[in-house]
Amino acid sequence: MAKYILKASIARHMLIIVLLIIGSLSTYFIQSVRADAPNTHQFYGHVSINGSPPSEGYSVTAGIGGIQVASCTTDSQGRYGYNSPFTISGQNGQTITFYVENVTAVPTATYSSGSITQLDLSVSGSVPPPAASCGISPTILPAGVVGTPYSAQLQASGGAAPYVWSISSGALPGGLLVDNTTGLISGTPTTSQSYSFTIHVDDNASHHGNAALSIQISTVQTITAVFLAHSENFSLTGGVLSAAHEFSSEDGSVRFSLQDNTSMDLKGQLLLGAAPETNPPASTDNSTLICVYSFSPAGATFSPAARLTLKYDVKALPAAANETDLYIAYWTGSAWQSLTSTVNTTTKEVYALVSHFTRFAIRCPAVTSTTTTTNTTTTTTTTTTIATSVLGTSDNFSLSGGIIQSAASIVSADGRLTLSFADNTTVNLQGSQQLIVTQLSSPPAAPAGNRLVAAYSFEPDNATFSPALTVTIKYNTAEIPSDVSESSFYIALLEGSSWIPLPSTVNTENKTVTAQVSHFSTYGLLGAVSETSSTVAPPAPIAPAPPAAATTSSFSVSDLAVTPALADPGQPVNVSVRVINGDTVESTKTIMLKVNDQNEAQKDVTLAAGKSQIVSFTVNKSQPGKYTVGIGGLSDGFEIKAAAPANEQPSGLSLPILIVIALGGLAIIVFVIKLIFRQT
Repeated sequence: MAKYILKASIARHMLIIVLLIIGSLSTYFIQSVRADAPNTHQFYGHVSINGSPPSEGYSVTAGIGGIQVASCTTDSQGRYGYNSPFTISGQNGQTITFYVENVTAVPTATYSSGSITQLDLSVSGSVPPPAASCGISPTILPAGVVGTPYSAQLQASGGAAPYVWSISSGALPGGLLVDNTTGLISGTPTTSQSYSFTIHVDDNASHHGNAALSIQISTVQTITAVFLAHSENFSLTGGVLSAAHEFSSEDGSVRFSLQDNTSMDLKGQLLLGAAPETNPPASTDNSTLICVYSFSPAGATFSPAARLTLKYDVKALPAAANETDLYIAYWTGSAWQSLTSTVNTTTKEVYALVSHFTRFAIRCPAVTSTTTTTNTTTTTTTTTTIATSVLGTSDNFSLSGGIIQSAASIVSADGRLTLSFADNTTVNLQGSQQLIVTQLSSPPAAPAGNRLVAAYSFEPDNATFSPALTVTIKYNTAEIPSDVSESSFYIALLEGSSWIPLPSTVNTENKTVTAQVSHFSTYGLLGAVSETSSTVAPPAPIAPAPPAAATTSSFSVSDLAVTPALADPGQPVNVSVRVINGDTVESTKTIMLKVNDQNEAQKDVTLAAGKSQIVSFTVNKSQPGKYTVGIGGLSDGFEIKAAAPANEQPSGLSLPILIVIALGGLAIIVFVIKLIFRQT
């Protein structure tokens, strides 16, 4: 009997142990579920006051049982919970009441832990305006440099101290932080990029303020300049020379002067300079090359244009040459092109504006020579008759020793085109005895922001004229594109596939445009598109760039940034880009934002010559997935993540598995007990 009682006691204890194991495992499972489940309820949506969205800054609060549990303010689109999460803590089943400026809104909501709910709120009746907002200054922050300590102090106004600062959207550059008590942005930037963000400030009297700001972080490049063996170093920040500087050879024979905030594209090189050209291309119009220099890197560009000054030696001039006739010319790759130049006969210098690097030379026009004997002057000349065909109108003129001795004009029968030659114009037709001008039926397209009205081919190609001849193109009102002002018309030279503007004069009364040309090529009549109701001036007539770098599209974009890269449904995504006006005149451009190759938004940007500006857009997407963003040829993207399931299984073993294990253990114990009792 005692033996039986002992066995029964053992069986009871084993059963109790199994039940304790099952209870412990169940408790573990329940606690795991509770630990893994979110313990907040997040809301977002639109706000309506008497049927209309409120302006930015209206307070939205939520309460449970008369106690405030969350607050935020409406954004510029009358929404809440978008710029920052509107998160509530509570107990499942509790009723949440919402308020707009302390006025009860509808509907209410029921608290559900771990949920994200879109809930649009509506208020009727009288709603007071939001409390006075705080002002934030400055509105433009200084640029920074990678690896250089940065500091910018934000100031709040119109509120009551102390203030609390925060970033409500976007992000500061890597390495920078904002002090939430002082508003000081400081640190050492680590990445070169443009960063856009919204700064938020709260004061001690429930006032607040927001400001959209941006910081451009650039890298610093150290460039070596060598002008005729004289070497010096200078720095570019983000490709810009911040302070005016003049580079010069030791003897002053070559000087290159740059203005403040000159944008420089050195084609990836860290060395620029000038050296005498030992084997320059020959002159093609009987002019004399006085001195020639090769500037490198070839094709480097400067905006605004730089001033090039070259010295000359009077002893190098041809006999009977006039110093005031000297000019600077640049090599196009096939011919020497003259530049508008100024001669200082006192300092023996010639200077001109240039916008790119190539070969540059001082040239002296051809000088007519005579042979004189006692009481007799003998001049040997050859007269050549040149046949002309200008837009189908035939004529001819005479050259005496390669010179048009008296001023003359060649006019097409329809008056569309006039070529005017000055007295004693030296002409080099490259061995041809014909001068032909035809209109092109399929000319290269005009650059962005411009319209091509007409284009003409002047032959023989590279024929030269000294002094330059005057080309006059006549237009009629019907030809003026609807988006172009006739006052913006200009004549341009076609170099390769790029149209390069020439100094032009528009006579809107006579409907003519004139320009000086020193060689034959293809020329066109173009007009600048007016982006706004105001007239946009044509591109400035500066020294044209070589074909590879030339462009009359004054605007470019860089530094495209998209933040955040991963967003919740409906969360604002900030898209920013730096817009640069690379021309020498103020212009306006429409900047178009595309999302998935569809036009999303646009902004008109007006910039002074050589200036840049950060342009920002806000994108809101609720559909999960990946989106591609594009502005002006640049592209980036962001992704809208899917909402997390409201109830996720906890990590570890699931409840059914735990039950199976417990029941299996119980079966084993029952089996053992039966064996024990059978042995009795």
